[in-house]
Amino acid sequence: MNILLKWLVIASTIALVGGCALVAPADVPVSQNLSQPAQAVQKSINEANIALAAAANVVAQNTVDGIWTKEEGRAYVAKLKDYAGKVDAAQKMLDSGDVLNAKNQSELLSRIIVALHREVAARSRK
Repeated sequence: MNILLKWLVIASTIALVGGCALVAPADVPVSQNLSQPAQAVQKSINEANIALAAAANVVAQNTVDGIWTKEEGRAYVAKLKDYAGKVDAAQKMLDSGDVLNAKNQSELLSRIIVALHREVAARSRK
């Protein structure tokens, strides 16, 4: 349950600071010191992280509220952790100057994570 609580805190913090990627992706700040292509990739990475946090928030809340079993919550957390590791890898690619591969990975992950967030949200409404 500690990992769920951790994700809930992260999600709440990011929501307060940066907004939700599903609502206002234009509000995600990026460094102006990056090239234009790198800024776009950084924005995609930031949005992926925010979508991860939003999905984690729903998973944690549904588990705490007893809507889902702990096992169901853990299964989603495992997916989210896997995706978070891949987003971190995209960030490392960008940091090392591999903008094209970072772009490809972050854009794909953003779509996958948003789809997972929608799945989690839809499942919580059932």
